[in-house]
Amino acid sequence: MSAGDEGKRPSPAARLLSARPRFRFAAWALSIGLALTVIGFAAAAQWKSSVARQEYTTSAQQVLAAQVVSLEQEQKTLRDQLADAERQVQGFQTATAGSQTTLAGLNRQLALARLAAGLTKVSGPGVVIEIADSKRPVPAGENPANYIVLVDDLHDLVTALWASGAEAITINGERLVSTSSVYGVGSSILVNTAFLSPTFRIEAIGPDDLLDRFLASPAYLSSRVAHRIDAFGLEFATQKNASLTLPAFVRTTRFRWAVPEGN
Repeated sequence: MSAGDEGKRPSPAARLLSARPRFRFAAWALSIGLALTVIGFAAAAQWKSSVARQEYTTSAQQVLAAQVVSLEQEQKTLRDQLADAERQVQGFQTATAGSQTTLAGLNRQLALARLAAGLTKVSGPGVVIEIADSKRPVPAGENPANYIVLVDDLHDLVTALWASGAEAITINGERLVSTSSVYGVGSSILVNTAFLSPTFRIEAIGPDDLLDRFLASPAYLSSRVAHRIDAFGLEFATQKNASLTLPAFVRTTRFRWAVPEGN
């Protein structure tokens, strides 16, 4: 190398100074690249998150929309059912209004039937009749049965009361109805299913003049009991009563052979 070439070559200090700008540019470019890379990753991550959020939001909205449609349909069904139920209730109310009138009529008929059958406790004016065995001593050779109350005596008294207009009759509290039985069993008298003994108390409800009708009734005057009362001294008393209460018949009223016509 010549001395002239050595004179042209830059010194080490000059070479160092000339190299610094290139190093600074490379570091700056690297920093910019790294920053852009980070920004790119962040933007990509944010974009992906936004897409995922949008997809999630869209999916949730679809589910909610489906639920809303289902609930609206369910509410419509319930409203239709409610309207149908209200129509049925109105129909029942209309039918009930007519049925109440019919039912009231049937109840009245039933009450009248129970009253006629003796199945209802009744109150009203009437008479009380008491008959008991004679207190006279039985003469020798006489039939003792002549001096006691017989079942036929009760038959005569009851028949005369019915004929005089009585509507309800009891013997010692036993209500007489169409199925009642009155017959003698030894020294006792069986009424319905109750064994009775003197004194026999007959209560009858009827018109205010029931007692007068009874005492003037041919059914009583011509009966055997009227003669026996006078002839053998059977204890006998009558009394008018302004208010009597007779119990209902409480025995069985079941028919075994009789059936309504046409059945």
